Amino acid sequence: MKRRGLMMVALGLALAIWSSELLAGDFCAEPVSTRQGSFSGGQAPDFSSCAYKGIPFAQAPVGELRFARPLPPLSHQGVVQALKFGPACPQVEDITLGGKAASYSEDCLNLNIWRPAKPGSFPVMVWIYGGGFSGGSGSFDIYNGAHLSSREDLVIVTINYRLGALGFLALPELKSEDRNLSTGNMGILDQVRGLEWVRDNIAAFGGDPGNITVFGQSAGAMSVCALLASPESKGLFQRAMMMSGPCRLMTPLEDGYEKSLKFARSLGCDGPEILKCLRSKPMADFVKKAPNDMFAGGTAWSPTVDGSFLKGMPVELIQQGQYHKVPVIIGTTRDELRIYTMSIPGLGLWSRASVNSLIKLLTGNNAPALMAMYDYKEFRRPIDLAFAFANQMAFDTPAFLMAQAMLGNNPVYWYRFDWDETRMPHKVGAMHGIDVPFVFGALKADTELIKLLASKKTVKKATPLGYTMMRYAANFARTGNPNGEGQPPWPAYTSEKKERLYIDNPITFRPLSEKELERYQWFAARSLEDIMAGKLSKTLKSK
Repeated sequence: MKRRGLMMVALGLALAIWSSELLAGDFCAEPVSTRQGSFSGGQAPDFSSCAYKGIPFAQAPVGELRFARPLPPLSHQGVVQALKFGPACPQVEDITLGGKAASYSEDCLNLNIWRPAKPGSFPVMVWIYGGGFSGGSGSFDIYNGAHLSSREDLVIVTINYRLGALGFLALPELKSEDRNLSTGNMGILDQVRGLEWVRDNIAAFGGDPGNITVFGQSAGAMSVCALLASPESKGLFQRAMMMSGPCRLMTPLEDGYEKSLKFARSLGCDGPEILKCLRSKPMADFVKKAPNDMFAGGTAWSPTVDGSFLKGMPVELIQQGQYHKVPVIIGTTRDELRIYTMSIPGLGLWSRASVNSLIKLLTGNNAPALMAMYDYKEFRRPIDLAFAFANQMAFDTPAFLMAQAMLGNNPVYWYRFDWDETRMPHKVGAMHGIDVPFVFGALKADTELIKLLASKKTVKKATPLGYTMMRYAANFARTGNPNGEGQPPWPAYTSEKKERLYIDNPITFRPLSEKELERYQWFAARSLEDIMAGKLSKTLKSK
């Protein structure tokens, strides 16, 4: 009898789970009406959330619309099944850490939505992917919003935007075409169009259009920085979260013109018919592998300070109070740049003399002052000192400047992600992008990043930290404050204490040390061009 009773309980539980899954599936398949027509979705595997994939938020930027600001999508009749991801924007099809797109096309301005599989109105989080403005897609596995949506009752949206020259080509001829005299920012204007679509339609998917958080990592965080400082994105979001976004790496207009004209000429386009020529070229001409100018202080393509969409460098505009004063989370990882050096053989064996020579070649006459702020005794290997210097310059100082600039205007929460219990803790450390799967709850995703980072045992150990990060993000999306019941406290940043949250096992919260503050202030007082004044930097920049 006892066994029979247990069997009946087990059968009842199985039926309950099965029936709840059926109900969720029915709920997700119900047509959802938008301004362009109706869509139906499906239940996300393994999670109690609905997924709607590949929804166009703009017309295809092809033909005369190539290099133009995006237009609202065309209407359709009937119900479109939104069950498959749309194409990613044109890019070099390298192996990426976050996933791989099923297809690539210029007709790529689509978005994906995950919502709880139940009625209600929920906070919205809109994700902007990284990839150096040359790669990435909202469909990558690492950005699957199903877990975060179902666990925290959020609506998660991922959007695509144009990349490379197709997204950031800056020419006087394009500036004169645009209604707002903008150029070199088509990719960011795609993001604005995506946010406009979310504002106008997300209520039909259970989202609260008055409670939208825009968040992104790397180039996605730089995009958030640009959106904070642009008048064109006013009112489109109520909170912002920037993960490892060096906001100082925007392109001055004249530099954008020079780089873009050089690119156009490489395709045989110049003179009065330059735009007609560029618009006649096949897509493949725009996805050739471009050099990355990281060591010269920039990326191959980035948003342009065009005097319209961006009236100045975002950090400077924020320092002047010319930005959307919403609650902000700013974060970096402890070892941002280590991942980029894995392919350099023997780097971990470099001597102090070799590292000294490298820093001299990169920074010129700045080297003595720089080296006076660091001590090799702080680091496991000599090359780790160079990593610390690079992180401080490229990632940490911009985050510090942003936190300082926002004081008194809006709440700002600053973190550093230090967790490094990976397969190669000394080689990659707490590298660039390591915090992304923690925020999305994607620690079990089948991606190169997860394979690189951890074994099943380590993932299991890291999962509670992932839940903590998910809850921080969700609390922030709900209220503009990441704190909540059961969470380690995360006070807002203050000018007096200059405190930062350190995300690791355990999570801690402490002020900057005198040594850290000295370094921040030194880097903050100088431009990247002033710091990177050595022979090697000049050589890299000229290429």
